This record gives sequence, C-alpha cells and structure tokens, in this order.
Amino acid sequence: MISIKLTQKYGIPSNLEFIISAVVAALTVGGKAIGKEIANRNSTVIIYEFR
Repeated sequence: MISIKLTQKYGIPSNLEFIISAVVAALTVGGKAIGKEIANRNSTVIIYEFR
C-alpha cells in the first residue's frame, strides 16, 4: 500500500514498486527486531515501571 501511494504520488515507474516494497518490509522487520532487543535488555525495568 505504501509503495503504491509513493509510485502514484511521485510518478515513480511501477517496476520500482517492488524495490520500494522490499525496503519498507526490511525497515519494518528490522525495526521490530530492534524493538525486541530493547525489550529483552530492559524487561525487568519495563515490568516494574509499569506495574
């Protein structure tokens, strides 16, 4: 969905849509992995802070 809107808004050729989709997916997965690492490292603080 994001890649379709970007290609339509900025006139990017549709064959680059796949590359944009791959970049968005990589950022999503990478962001989730970073968030999990932070949560694992600070789990005790997180549990006691929001209890």
